[in-house]
Amino acid sequence: MKNEQSVIRAEELDTLQEQIGYLAAELDKQGQTINQVCQVINNLTQLLSSIEQNSRINSQNINVLKNRLENLPYEINDPTCGEKYALPQILSLEETIRIIVHERKSIARFGDGEFGLMFGDSRWRFQRTDESLALRLRQVVTSDEPGILIGLNNFYGDLSHRTVQDADGIRSYITPAVRAQHMELLNTRRIYANACISRATSWDMVKLQKMIWDEKDCVFIEGIQTRMGVGNNLFDNARSIQRILCPAENAYDRYSEILAKAKKLPTSKTLLIALGPTASVLAYDLALAGYHAIDIGHVDLSYEWLIRNNGAKTAVNTKYNNEYPEGYIVEDIHDPVYDSQIIADLS
Repeated sequence: MKNEQSVIRAEELDTLQEQIGYLAAELDKQGQTINQVCQVINNLTQLLSSIEQNSRINSQNINVLKNRLENLPYEINDPTCGEKYALPQILSLEETIRIIVHERKSIARFGDGEFGLMFGDSRWRFQRTDESLALRLRQVVTSDEPGILIGLNNFYGDLSHRTVQDADGIRSYITPAVRAQHMELLNTRRIYANACISRATSWDMVKLQKMIWDEKDCVFIEGIQTRMGVGNNLFDNARSIQRILCPAENAYDRYSEILAKAKKLPTSKTLLIALGPTASVLAYDLALAGYHAIDIGHVDLSYEWLIRNNGAKTAVNTKYNNEYPEGYIVEDIHDPVYDSQIIADLS
């Protein structure tokens, strides 16, 4: 049995080596020098060599290598690769925020969770699969309204700006099958916004984000335990803050009530929505109704991580945190200012 497994592993390694050699040969034939590709190929070759020299071949390492090789044509993002490897065009963070602020466009954002729901798979505890929600998400992501940006995570192509751990995590998610699902709904000729405006990854990014609500009369439409801005100064430059509280989990169950309540607000308000995939649909519907609606996601949580742990995810005991173990266990708070900002509780 061990000998059979060794033969299989050796065949897998040979296949991987052949793929690397093929990619290198194709680049050489084209007479192109792409430093990024060369570096990736060198890294893969070195890792393969170390595995071959190891008497116990680690299957996890082989899977990592397969993911890297499968994703490599997209990371090269060379026009000569043709239509098969065409990628969504995604604006920079700076340009996305500039359009939101200066052109008063709304934004609905789509990441792995939203795409999962559209194909019947829930990646979150806080939102079950829902056929109606999936249909609405599909409607929004394929829409083309002039005043509404559709935001995507910029993980379809080059990953050189990511850490090795983050890049391999992305590759393990966006397999050929998952990529095909995404591309079924996306248009490579369209320009999308950058969904990562919700991530406070640096102090420079925070400065950009704060432009969105600077001197604005804001209404937060958020989960009851989201508590954006509570205990920090992220929104200290907003002119005013009010809150509509919604369910912390499965908010889409009460979508009609949430939408109706939001539509009673003056259209002069800036609406910041932190409500999981429900926010993508709600921002779209409110934008069509004349509101400046921003699907703002985890902007507050990521700011807490920046303050507390230099951006690394950590526990925030007084806020619902679906990206941290047991982050759904949330402590009560007693904050008179927060309480005074609540104009509706639909939780």
